[in-house]
Amino acid sequence: MIVGKRITWRDGDFIALKLRDDLFTAARMERQAEMCFFNIFQSHDDWSNVDWDGVLPIFHGFVGSVVLKRLGYRKLDVTGSILGCRPQDLWIKSYSIFDPGHFEGDIESFPMLGGRLIDLRGGMFDTNSAPVVKHDLKVLQDRQQIERYELVNMWGDLDLTDRLIRYHETGINRDDLKFEVFPGLWDDREKLRPLTRRLPAPFR
Repeated sequence: MIVGKRITWRDGDFIALKLRDDLFTAARMERQAEMCFFNIFQSHDDWSNVDWDGVLPIFHGFVGSVVLKRLGYRKLDVTGSILGCRPQDLWIKSYSIFDPGHFEGDIESFPMLGGRLIDLRGGMFDTNSAPVVKHDLKVLQDRQQIERYELVNMWGDLDLTDRLIRYHETGINRDDLKFEVFPGLWDDREKLRPLTRRLPAPFR
């Protein structure tokens, strides 16, 4: 076991993430910057008795290098059916003021509003040129897809920690950025405050 050594990215490798001194979880490095996070939480860095066949993914997300630097604890030796977890193919890319005809806000609006479903299968990572499966996702018509698929926006160490800890403590698995990108998607914002650091401070 090597702890504290700089972790290098290698597709398919599993790592332990340290969320707090008393809380660890596991993730898998997928293609390029994509990571899969799993529903497994330990109070210590001890994975010897884990039945990996029964561990399911929570969500996928694109992560910045700061996640490995600040949360990565060590690589894990993992066996079982969990190795069959595949990268996420469909993602949501939000609209901005640079998407005329689709962005329904103005210069006073939240900078991301609405989005389209894109296909990143085949190893594609360029979200700007990825094929669009569906433009102009709407809460009323496309709620299931909006809730199911993740935004392409990168995660840092702080907002990722917030989301994973909240899931561990409450079972709520959401990207709070969707509160602004898709207004009206959820009606329990006030109950959840403070929201995660995925949102700028004034919106939490």
